[in-house]
Amino acid sequence: IATEATYNTELGELEVKVINLPGPGHQKLVAMGNRASELVFSHGTRLHKDSDLGQRTHSAGDGAWIIRKCAKILRGTVEISFEEKRTIFTFRAPVKLHETLSRGVETFHLPQGVWGIAIDDSKIQRKLLRRFFHHAGILEPRQIILGQTTEEIATFVDFVVDFVTRHPDDRFFLIADENLEMDNDDDKGAASIAWHETISGSKCIKQIRNTLDPEQERRMLALVRSANDSPQDLALYNSRAHGYMPKVPLRGISVRESVSPLWKKRFPPESKGNRGEWDTDSETSMSRIASIENLRDLTLISPMELLAELEQIDALCVRHRDNTSKDRWCVLWDKLHQLKGDLKSVNIDDKFSSTIDLIEALRGENHPANFMSTWLRIRSDVVSFISQR
Repeated sequence: IATEATYNTELGELEVKVINLPGPGHQKLVAMGNRASELVFSHGTRLHKDSDLGQRTHSAGDGAWIIRKCAKILRGTVEISFEEKRTIFTFRAPVKLHETLSRGVETFHLPQGVWGIAIDDSKIQRKLLRRFFHHAGILEPRQIILGQTTEEIATFVDFVVDFVTRHPDDRFFLIADENLEMDNDDDKGAASIAWHETISGSKCIKQIRNTLDPEQERRMLALVRSANDSPQDLALYNSRAHGYMPKVPLRGISVRESVSPLWKKRFPPESKGNRGEWDTDSETSMSRIASIENLRDLTLISPMELLAELEQIDALCVRHRDNTSKDRWCVLWDKLHQLKGDLKSVNIDDKFSSTIDLIEALRGENHPANFMSTWLRIRSDVVSFISQR
């Protein structure tokens, strides 16, 4: 009938109480006193209205036992009490309050003079990255977007190191896609691809950071951007870069909300020249154009660009329909992974969530036996979306 949550600032502890009305057999539980509470959290024990208390029935009776295990992992506790007119389930655990964003986050932007450098092998993502930098406050003359050609990918590390060296007084916001494809066809004509290689954007960032001297590296915020966000993936990204950016639908406010804490952590506000917010006079005008920004973001990706990706994968399927070797599957999977990232970037209202799950289910070292049937479902979902626009 009620849920109560309180936070004890002195103890740094969250307490949640779930209060229910009495159910069948409640008086028998009340009469048992503390023994009833002990049975609830016992392994393999269930209190069921149609059976004797403590007797094991159709359920393993491990639900509450598992909950207590989870609470212990969080360094917390759970308990239940059966009172005359109610039942109270209580959970307690130490927590840290989330730091709320500063008042000016809606109008936050990076300080003047920051360079935005990004690399992605997807045409759609390169277009989104330009818009991303714009939302973060980096104007186009100070944006460098790479990844259109194999040469740009192959020379990325050397380019960034040289560029930072030649601009000793500037700061840099670097974003690298995790999976950068290189092949012999820079026009992305999938049917003519003869060789293919994928390099890691996070590994490139690590090489850049290790090559720069400490003073140069301190002037850089380097992030990995990827459609993969498992705990193992995130641990890898954070070990090589300063942080991670997901591929999600582009929104001005969401860009500023994600960039603001990362930038302020890397360059604390007390640092010289790191104001990191718009002038007060600019706040009103920035708020006025927020809705216009959202409209532009929604129309940024052309349906024809998504269709081109489908045709590219179709061409690979036709050309190599009898070739299920690991090398050929690697090429095909990289194209599917690129499509997955682009779909995540336009996944408004979770329209593509099931499609993204279908692509993820194909992940693996070998060509899946059900690939064609799954691909036809993926293709149908995307075509249906395109036809509605």
